[in-house]
Amino acid sequence: MKLIKIFFLFLFLTLNSSFLINKVMAQAISLSISPPLFELVIQPAKEVKQTYSITNNGGDTVLTPKIVYFETSDEAGNINLTEDIAPSWVKYNSDPISLKNGIKNDFNVIFSPPKDTEEIDHFLTLVFESKEPTDILNQNSVSYQSQIGTNILLTVSIDGNPKKSAEIVEFSAPKIVDSLFGKVSYLITLKNNGNSFWKPIGKITLNNESLKIAPQNILSGYSRKVRCVDNESLIECKLQNKFRIGKIISKLEFSIDEDPKIYKSQTISYSFPFSVLLVFIILGIIYKIWRKRK
Repeated sequence: MKLIKIFFLFLFLTLNSSFLINKVMAQAISLSISPPLFELVIQPAKEVKQTYSITNNGGDTVLTPKIVYFETSDEAGNINLTEDIAPSWVKYNSDPISLKNGIKNDFNVIFSPPKDTEEIDHFLTLVFESKEPTDILNQNSVSYQSQIGTNILLTVSIDGNPKKSAEIVEFSAPKIVDSLFGKVSYLITLKNNGNSFWKPIGKITLNNESLKIAPQNILSGYSRKVRCVDNESLIECKLQNKFRIGKIISKLEFSIDEDPKIYKSQTISYSFPFSVLLVFIILGIIYKIWRKRK
């Protein structure tokens, strides 16, 4: 028996959740899960129940649930699942679930950290796996393994107010920009030095122009390259084309969640009409050649 694993688990940091998970499509299997992200700050010795809804819009299938840790794979917000199982105080029924076409199933997860639980973040993913056998040309029995998942950002905090701290690793722009055709673009990398994940809330300003930075989740102990946002769509941090000349001072200012502290940085660029100068140089060369031939 050949085992063909098709993974359709697409997890990453989104506009308002830092992570998005696509629907699974494998042969006749079509699954969706809600919510795609669950964020929780919980005190030790307390209990919270979260109910997930998983819907099967394809053929009948059997799903096996599990909750594992994930880790970031790069500074763009992508992640990898690990083999490490969630702590024992994350409780759920791990029995396989038979799900027929068009049926929605509720799945409960209970979080109940004991009194002595350490104050740290837990980055988890609730995964449902399905393995469907299929005959190809009546010759080979093939298994298609599919996964769908939803992320859990869990902070354990005694007083419900975990320490949050940010560091601006990079805020940069091109040092030299053409006044006519050069765009002022920015690179932003932020690091979380605190004990809990957070989202940056702020903007880049240049005189009367501004760019809103995307409130993407930045996990504790990790750095992330942050993009900008326009009408809820992620965009590159880049200003519109506009004639600029001379010194350009761009400023970054943001806070993290509801924390009143403002983090600041600035970068300096210089704009000059190099393209216009190049045109005059070319015209001058042409004129000299013409004069010599005259």
